[in-house]
Amino acid sequence: MQWIPEEKGVIDKSAAKRIATLLGWQPKREWVGLTDKDVEEVERWVEFKEEGSGRIPMGKLVRYIEAKLREKNT
Repeated sequence: MQWIPEEKGVIDKSAAKRIATLLGWQPKREWVGLTDKDVEEVERWVEFKEEGSGRIPMGKLVRYIEAKLREKNT
């Protein structure tokens, strides 16, 4: 904890957390990306879909990846 009373506007982290809690603010979550395992799952999904139809529309691939990221970040 660092407290410097001479500087205006400086508060310690615990005070900042208490203020944020009182105001109902939620802390920002750190972004969670895809792991190597997730990327392999996407690759398997693409291969599976391509076997059936020969080609995957880019929009479906993007939506699939978007869903994976949303799942990890909510």
